[in-house]
Amino acid sequence: MANRREFLQTMAAGGAVLSGLACGGGGSNQSTGDTGGGPPPPPPTPAPTSPILVIVTAEGGMDLLDTLVPIGGANAGAYQSQRPSLKVNPANTTDIGSNIGLNKAFAGMSALHQQGRIAWLPGIGMPNPTLSHFLASDLWSQGSAVPGGTGWLGRYADLAFLKGGDPLRGISTDGLPLAVQGADRNFVNISSPDTYRFPATRSEWGSVDDPSPLRLGFSDGFSLSGTTASSGLKAALDSGRLYDQAQSLFSNLIGTARRTTSVPYPGDAHYPDATLRDDYFHLSSQLKFIAEMIAKDLPSQVFVTVTGGFDTHSNHARDFPLLLKEMGASLNAFYADLASISTSKGNAQDHVIIMGWSEFGRRVRENNGGLDHGTAGLGYVIGKGVKGGLYSNYPDLANLDDNGNMKFTTDFRSLYSTILDKWMGVSSKTVLGASYPNLGFL
Repeated sequence: MANRREFLQTMAAGGAVLSGLACGGGGSNQSTGDTGGGPPPPPPTPAPTSPILVIVTAEGGMDLLDTLVPIGGANAGAYQSQRPSLKVNPANTTDIGSNIGLNKAFAGMSALHQQGRIAWLPGIGMPNPTLSHFLASDLWSQGSAVPGGTGWLGRYADLAFLKGGDPLRGISTDGLPLAVQGADRNFVNISSPDTYRFPATRSEWGSVDDPSPLRLGFSDGFSLSGTTASSGLKAALDSGRLYDQAQSLFSNLIGTARRTTSVPYPGDAHYPDATLRDDYFHLSSQLKFIAEMIAKDLPSQVFVTVTGGFDTHSNHARDFPLLLKEMGASLNAFYADLASISTSKGNAQDHVIIMGWSEFGRRVRENNGGLDHGTAGLGYVIGKGVKGGLYSNYPDLANLDDNGNMKFTTDFRSLYSTILDKWMGVSSKTVLGASYPNLGFL
């Protein structure tokens, strides 16, 4: 039986998957950068010489329609009729223009939108969409015109990271997803400041009294010479050296004293919203940790985070607002925290953008208190370097596919292409294997 990787390669070889940009649906919202009226926001900051990208993955399939709610035009009627019990009341949204209301449960996002700091991408998706979490995530992770088993950020690392160096340039705070796996280079997984130290694994009796001899022996093991370029031993030694460098550099820079944040994050005892102090705030803790790494001047350029729970097949009306609230409050706290961080390269808020994505959206029609897997979803980019507004057409809810799902309006690789070309400063065509339209938000 073929495994998932073989299945992806077979689909790519047949030309059925991710074969190019095709705008489905349509809708009435144009890619104008509309921020919904009011005074014009301040212009974005110029692209920095030392850019930082933070990626937020919403696992499970984040619903577009209840986040950017249709509140006017033909889409509003279709939305309300398809979701008689789950529809969001327009009074619980903030009008952002183009007949769209931003769900107020997405805490802090309306203020950032009014500041012109969020680019919204409703209807983002892929040709020939899949409703499998695993396959859709793999396709988003690979981001290639012809998927071949490496991730788009991994290929970026292959291209941009120094050979034998840059051990901390790419960090994932929750495992090593496919997106960060390259042919020659991977990111480093660091989930907390207290666990990425030597010895990395501690016994049940605690850490050893003096780890120095172990550390020296560990480092000496990677100083062997005389191996040929093609040998498996050399590959293992090269990988070991990078791991040793990463641990040593991280320990030296992060230190033993924890940073005190400039603003409260969800889950903190002093966070003002009591409803966001009663659960496990994984995204909040990851973003707080990333802010600390930036403040400690780690030489890191890309951070990858993951938050889950968006597979709302049931109890959507109860769960989805809470998920939005936690995500929005975490993002808002992180963005505000960045403004207080001075680094050797300048103020952190001038150097960071945040990109959010989910593997797909939800079906338009509700189903017994929940929503099944859908297709077109929502992407967004936050930062001072962003020209805020709407940068894709909202799907036409009167023109669904045969399964009752929305037709995507913007290829997700255009999002990658825009960030790679305009923020990271590398050739998106080299990384993605084809050229995709720039979306104009940078």
